[in-house]
Amino acid sequence: MVHQLFGVRIDDISSVDLERLFQAWIRSDKGHVIVTPNAEFLLIAKKRDDFKILLNKSDLALADSVSLRYAVAALTNQYLLHRYPGVDLVERLCCLSEKENARTLFIGGDPGAAVEAAVRMNERFPHLDIQGIDPGQISLTEESILIPQELIQKINALKPNIIAVGLGQVKQERFIFELKNKCPSVRIWIGVGGAFEMISQQKPRAPKYFTRLGFEWLWRVLIEPKRWRRIMNAVIVFPSIVVYSTLRSRTFIQSSLRVFSEILKQIRQI
Repeated sequence: MVHQLFGVRIDDISSVDLERLFQAWIRSDKGHVIVTPNAEFLLIAKKRDDFKILLNKSDLALADSVSLRYAVAALTNQYLLHRYPGVDLVERLCCLSEKENARTLFIGGDPGAAVEAAVRMNERFPHLDIQGIDPGQISLTEESILIPQELIQKINALKPNIIAVGLGQVKQERFIFELKNKCPSVRIWIGVGGAFEMISQQKPRAPKYFTRLGFEWLWRVLIEPKRWRRIMNAVIVFPSIVVYSTLRSRTFIQSSLRVFSEILKQIRQI
């Protein structure tokens, strides 16, 4: 199933079908791009058509946050049945990579995060062929992204089949699409935001009950108070835009009932 939120495609795919798709991609002869939209992504895409176009060019767009589940319920007559946090997707891809004897590369994150995250994944999947690297200085403007030629050469020398990029929204997507046709060995590209910091344990991941209730934002405020502005965008600005949209379309009451139903489902999962 496919949903649309503010012009951005959101794919709704079961865990079993996702596994099959990843397996088909890793055995294919071309590269595929996965993006993981959350509320911040959609706020940026609402203001910037270039980012919206980039997200919709992806082969798969998997919802990363529970706020998108509520937004789908509020703005459409559908329900978002599946969402996949970035850390979970990284673990799935590493598991697949080990089974398929593929090579995985982590790029980005805070200093040392990709390297340490790769070590952690190797501990979990002993036969996994994986490395983590620091990409160095990458300059991003609205018009272009400047990636050092040395980095491209290093990536191609390693011949990875899966690359996870943790450079934050916009930058990581621009990075991926810039390199997609320059790295012929890569079959799966994915933007993972701050997943490496969580996997490497540089930053603690939210407890499961926080995640299930959709309170990852509160956890982020607790462990990274300096991010409060960005987090408030996701938990105040985005919901306000959703509410305004339901008021304009005169569906506020019906939308509220659907969202309340989704909240109850989340609570029952604890």
